[in-house]
Amino acid sequence: MFKKLRDQIDNATRQATERAGQDFRWHAAQFQQEAARQGHDIRPQMPTQGMAAQGFQLMNQDPAMVEFMSLPGEEQIRQQGLANQYGQNLRRLHEFGEPATAVVRTLDRTGVTVAAQPQYTSVLDVTRADGTTYRTTVTHLVPDMTFAQYAPGTRHHVRIDRNDPNNVGVFELLP
Repeated sequence: MFKKLRDQIDNATRQATERAGQDFRWHAAQFQQEAARQGHDIRPQMPTQGMAAQGFQLMNQDPAMVEFMSLPGEEQIRQQGLANQYGQNLRRLHEFGEPATAVVRTLDRTGVTVAAQPQYTSVLDVTRADGTTYRTTVTHLVPDMTFAQYAPGTRHHVRIDRNDPNNVGVFELLP
């Protein structure tokens, strides 16, 4: 009886591992194609068993990640796409945006998570290099581990979209 049960578990584990490998290869190919469209040569590699075990252990300790991983695959991909768009906008702002500083006036959770990252809105008082100031509201992803860095009253280096001054990327915390 025990041997039969053990064999069934082993068989199910092998099948699940194979399906996970197939899913990884499919998602890796999609990621690689999207990266190539953007001019990047990225070759995802299958994680080692130790890396995967450590990753699963860490994921299972984060309730937001557990919730995200329980979503249907299509929703996970949609949210990952949103997170990628957010990151691409930040990268574009960092590279080409107008340097400025900002003071965070509010930090309010929206109740939405994107790829297990909580989304917040913040009211910012932005000061341009020429000394002019304005107030704007931004929506951004703030990982729990960096939440305190965005507390009201904190000052940051920011970058302003030259075509849309309300599109502000919040970067380095200032003393």
